[in-house]
Amino acid sequence: MDAALYFELVDAVARVEGLADMAEVTTRVMAAPMHPLERRVLERALRARGEALALQHQLTLPGLLQDLRPAAKPLVAGG
Repeated sequence: MDAALYFELVDAVARVEGLADMAEVTTRVMAAPMHPLERRVLERALRARGEALALQHQLTLPGLLQDLRPAAKPLVAGG
């Protein structure tokens, strides 16, 4: 495989920000002619990026953030 194309794909995997990006880059990786070892490396990078995005999505859900906030106490003075 052409080294420039390989590193372009590596960079594209690192820039994936969502499902649409992931689909586009996956299509490009699958269509590119390359050595089986290069393909395994890029497929592993795609899986890792997909897992990172899924984890990021889980950690930034509005409900999750709301559940982590301490309950507000009333501002009534006890006396």
